[in-house]
Amino acid sequence: MIEKQQPIVALGRSTKPKKASPPRNNLLLSLKKNDLELSFYSSLDPEIMHKLLEKVLS
Repeated sequence: MIEKQQPIVALGRSTKPKKASPPRNNLLLSLKKNDLELSFYSSLDPEIMHKLLEKVLS
């Protein structure tokens, strides 16, 4: 029995553009002093974070 040979053809990949993910809001610092708990995330302005830390830690 003679089989017909078919050429092997590579399949094309999808050309859909990747979705742009929003920047992550990473946890920078978690602080607990007495009954106060503070969590600072990367979206917080560094100047504000320093002012808050000065007030809480003093």
